[in-house]
Amino acid sequence: MAAPLPPGVVDLCQVPALAPPPGVVPNFVDPVNLSLPTLVVGGIFAAISCIFVAGRIYANWAVLDLTLVGYILTKCYTGIIMGLHELSRHAWDVPLCSYLSDYTMKMLFTSNVFLGPTQFVVKVAILTLYLQIFAVQRPVRYAIWGGVALCALVYLPHPIVVFIFSAPRVGHPWIDVVLSGSSTKLAFYAPLHGIGSIIIDIYIFVLPVVILSKLKLAKKKKLQIIAVFLTASLGIISSCFACYWRLVIAFKAGDYTWNEAQLFIWIMVEHDVAIIVGCMPAVAGLVKTQSAKSAFLSSLRSKLQGSHKTISKQSGDETPKQGLILPQYSGRAARADYYELHNSMSDMRTDRSAAEKDFVVQTTSPLEGSILRTTDISQESRPYRAGC
Repeated sequence: MAAPLPPGVVDLCQVPALAPPPGVVPNFVDPVNLSLPTLVVGGIFAAISCIFVAGRIYANWAVLDLTLVGYILTKCYTGIIMGLHELSRHAWDVPLCSYLSDYTMKMLFTSNVFLGPTQFVVKVAILTLYLQIFAVQRPVRYAIWGGVALCALVYLPHPIVVFIFSAPRVGHPWIDVVLSGSSTKLAFYAPLHGIGSIIIDIYIFVLPVVILSKLKLAKKKKLQIIAVFLTASLGIISSCFACYWRLVIAFKAGDYTWNEAQLFIWIMVEHDVAIIVGCMPAVAGLVKTQSAKSAFLSSLRSKLQGSHKTISKQSGDETPKQGLILPQYSGRAARADYYELHNSMSDMRTDRSAAEKDFVVQTTSPLEGSILRTTDISQESRPYRAGC
């Protein structure tokens, strides 16, 4: 429902939210907008983070941590931003009645309330993961808890500031927030929030790299482990872009709806990247375990690793060594009293003496004067009958 009309204005739905630049005509019907990028980016990253969270839960189903809570908060925030996608256009293409409506004001207020707690939970979830993996020495634990304290300092004041500057007084309409100008004060707090996010993301990225660099591991193994945590670099990139648009909104008056749309996209990316980083170690371990169990991947890996060995054996001495030749079975099939079940469902019975249960020893080229022992094996079969 549109806000009450100020005196002298006939229809706010025919007035743009911002005066257009010279030569530009407002377009309320089909303007250039960021609705599609907002929906696509939000949907794709929501699906990717959902896959990683599912893998995290599957790998550690008995352990409930902040990752699942962060995922729920992240999807709530993404849903709110997607609900505002129709405002993802230039301000002169937005009807003033739409921007000043109670629906828009409440959605913007709710998104701001969710922002601080959501970012706090998703970042602390990563640090608690570090606490589980790396907290062997006291300095490491102090460093991780220092990161948690930094997250609390940057993110937890945010909802308090939002309630102070973006909520109307009791009994007053939502449009008073805009008319009083109090909401603009929140824009000057936003850059501090953005810079703090960059510092936290850099800290989350550097901390495991420093810890792993001091471990006594093989260089290849160390690089593999570090590569798992390199996804945190995407969080730094998204935080930098989000901070840029916060600075633009705070210090460059003008196309605020377009700038807000850009900011919202990068905040969604920042949230989902944090979820992915928190799930990456568990998912990487799960993929490694499942790939080891896969018959196709194991066969392919053995072929790739053993191809040069086969070639070297074929090019070497091909004269077979004399001695014991065993059947090409392994495990239970290598035992002399093992018999394979065939589809004929015949009951195979073999009569042989206890002294002859060893494998037959034969030489590839019997020498003169050697003793060759042969064993006669008699075998009979009869059709299988149910109930016998």
